[in-house]
Amino acid sequence: MSDLDQALPGQQTGDEDAQLDALLAAADTAVLGRLAEAVDIDAGRAAVFAPSVTAEEVPSSGEGNVSGLEWMLPFGKDSLLQWLAISGPGYLPRQLDKSTSTIRTMTVVGRALLPYSMRAYWGLATDFLTASNDHLMRLKAGLAHRELTREAALAAHHAAHTCLGQFLGTLHQAAQAPNDPQTSRVIERLISTGEMVLTLLEWARQSIEQLFSDTDRSLRCPTR
Repeated sequence: MSDLDQALPGQQTGDEDAQLDALLAAADTAVLGRLAEAVDIDAGRAAVFAPSVTAEEVPSSGEGNVSGLEWMLPFGKDSLLQWLAISGPGYLPRQLDKSTSTIRTMTVVGRALLPYSMRAYWGLATDFLTASNDHLMRLKAGLAHRELTREAALAAHHAAHTCLGQFLGTLHQAAQAPNDPQTSRVIERLISTGEMVLTLLEWARQSIEQLFSDTDRSLRCPTR
């Protein structure tokens, strides 16, 4: 048997393997295509992450091209108007609660909806969000347990405000990168929500000033 005759069976087997691989690849592509048509990925993400967000933060309706998770973010002047009821100095506990719950919502939504390509920006942004939330939680606990003086309370507030500003700065940088329309929209909503929380924190600072207006001693701040 010649060398050519010995090579032919192997060549035929190789061709058959290649054809089989092509058929399997085509079948996998078809299956994935059908799954993509049948499965609402965003709805699945919403079902997974929604339990981490309080019900009061989910508006009752939304635009047709905005996902359910995105609607968990307050957005625009109309949403800010809904917070005016707690803008006065007598609402410090609610101002702190709303700030921390909204920061938690931003963390959940950003983690769920921003793509892997945003990991560098979002990783840094999440660090700032977490730090801001931690400062606010310590502020609230310290006031509730009469552990903070005016200076300490204002220092904790300033630290939270600074971290949130750094979070927004990071997102503004992310917004300058090439992004698809949905990513750009999510970043826009996160920025808008963050700016609203900054307004909440400005109200909270006024409330802290009012709380300590008559004395420099540590005072108890009601939790509800």
